[in-house]
Amino acid sequence: MADAVIPLKQSDTAGAYRPSRRGESNRLRKGLPKTHRNHQPVFNGKIPRGMAAKVVACFRGHDWRRNTDLIALRRQGYTPYTRMFDPSFRPKPMRITPRSESREALTALSLVLAANCDYSPDSEYMFEVMMPVEELARRMGVLHVYESGRKAYDILLNALRVLEQLDYVVVHRDKDSDTGQNKPMRIFLTETCFTSRGMTVENVRAWLHKYRQWAVASGVAESMRQKYERHQLKMARLGISIDSHHALKNRLKKIKRWVVSPELRAEKERVQEDLGAVLDEQARKLRQLRAGKSNNRYESAWRRWVSGGGCTYAAQLRMENVVKAEHPLLHSTDPEQYYRLLLESAGITL
Repeated sequence: MADAVIPLKQSDTAGAYRPSRRGESNRLRKGLPKTHRNHQPVFNGKIPRGMAAKVVACFRGHDWRRNTDLIALRRQGYTPYTRMFDPSFRPKPMRITPRSESREALTALSLVLAANCDYSPDSEYMFEVMMPVEELARRMGVLHVYESGRKAYDILLNALRVLEQLDYVVVHRDKDSDTGQNKPMRIFLTETCFTSRGMTVENVRAWLHKYRQWAVASGVAESMRQKYERHQLKMARLGISIDSHHALKNRLKKIKRWVVSPELRAEKERVQEDLGAVLDEQARKLRQLRAGKSNNRYESAWRRWVSGGGCTYAAQLRMENVVKAEHPLLHSTDPEQYYRLLLESAGITL
């Protein structure tokens, strides 16, 4: 009797076809080109006046293929944010020259950050980008909205992570109340971001000094301060605080010490001294006014009694004429004695 043939399962068959997610996507896309990227990063926004225009001009002409910091980072390899706290992760070295897609993303992101940065030297922390990351992606042209309504801007996040590893930006991430994920909430430009593009410390300090003088002369300094206060209140409402992040605060204070020139500090001290002198003068006048009020005790009492209806106008004139007849020139040489006699004639004692 011949042996029975036992059928093999499909999983046991060598070389059996197992459909994969990529294969299924390719089958559904048969005959159609594969989507390389949904959007091309480009900055076409309006450039503000002042220092922002100068910084954007320097950033626009930067060649990432000759950036020594980027070359050193690519030789070492990128570390994505999701693997930043993984001790077992080892970055892989890459070729020195970045692709055109990477250069476009880095350039567009740098221009957006420079155009929407706070350059006021009076701010608590310098060079903060006061704009949500979603709006940055929209102005960068890489915000993609799926049919389900989900929004994605991976191009911006990847480029921002590269700038963070280059120490061109300082990023404070916090949990988003809508998605529950850690997202960039506050972004600050560092001094390396400016010096790497050919700008010197003296250039940045001179531009800041001129920018502040222009803001004060044109009357926009107060609106800039109010804008910064509204931004601070918005961060407080969202529950985003850096008070407990001491390393971050020290880094931001270091940036401000680097960028604020001695001329600005001297001007601030001079303004504070002038303001102190004005306040002292106002306090002195207030003390004199109070002293004058205390010296005019009888005059004040007489005027309060007359204005309160203590006597008619005819009776007031009669009493004043009587005292003036008995004591001529007393109302000009000793007014308080004059009004005291008027009060005594009216039967009022203090």
